[in-house]
Amino acid sequence: MKVLLLGYYGYGNFGDELMRLALEDFFQKFQIQYITALPKRRSNDTISRFNLFQVMGALYECDMLIYGGGGLLQDVTSLRSFLYYASVIELAGMMRKPVILFGNSLGPTKRWISRFILRRLIRKPDVYLFARDVVSFRYAKQLNGNTVLSADPSVRILRKLELVPEKKYDLVIVPRNSERIRDYTIFGRKFGKVLVCPSQDTDIPVAKAIAANIGADLFEETHDAIESLKKIISGELIISERFHPTVVASYYGVPFVSLENSKAQRFFRKYTKRRDFFAKEVWEVEERIERIKREPLYLRDEMDKEVEDSFKQLYRLMLRLKK
Repeated sequence: MKVLLLGYYGYGNFGDELMRLALEDFFQKFQIQYITALPKRRSNDTISRFNLFQVMGALYECDMLIYGGGGLLQDVTSLRSFLYYASVIELAGMMRKPVILFGNSLGPTKRWISRFILRRLIRKPDVYLFARDVVSFRYAKQLNGNTVLSADPSVRILRKLELVPEKKYDLVIVPRNSERIRDYTIFGRKFGKVLVCPSQDTDIPVAKAIAANIGADLFEETHDAIESLKKIISGELIISERFHPTVVASYYGVPFVSLENSKAQRFFRKYTKRRDFFAKEVWEVEERIERIKREPLYLRDEMDKEVEDSFKQLYRLMLRLKK
């Protein structure tokens, strides 16, 4: 059995690299051959995601295409990116290769053409969706019976690593929005030791500005997912504008606040009805800190079981499709 693995890999994005590590660990455990699509070809088992001939060659060589987690099919970040992922699914269909969207979320889509394309893709009988959030699951289930509610793939690698958080910082900030740089000043006064830890390359300039503004430590090795993980869970509290740091926090029971992130709100609906983990503005965080620290979200056992079941389902599906 051989698969083509595609995702937002190779760009120094913390969550996507964790999911990639998880999928590659799964493939290696079950001796499944795989080719990974990256920005540039690095070895015989990788291809350039931008080289059409390499993508077509890999699809021809492989038994199926797997999208390895994340919010790939949305046009808020980029219409071009959405069209790219949609096009590869269409190409796989033309070559009669089944497509597995494993641990994916769908949308949001703000353009009518994107919504039309998304519905068309999900309706395909050779597309199989493992939706990581309830909203995506309910939407896709109406269009395609090959839909199940699943875990986020990254949990598999968290489970394998068995890390114990070392509390070195009073606060870890995972920033994104440059308009909030000055808003974080209040935490420089409130907390003693603060670490600013960007979770992807594009967030580094914002992280540097915040760290300089409040006199905080800075970690900017975004391409080292494991070291980033250790840094993120080293805080007594995490404030994150990105999605996967909140997943990591809930797995290890580290108190967190997700700042204006719809993916996090959608994802955590299946685990809790509490809304105090989510805020729209930085100034709203302060009033939530006391309760969140007193009653943090600790989902390790639930997530471990969920991810084990999800990967078992994935393996059974792959065996069936190979036949």
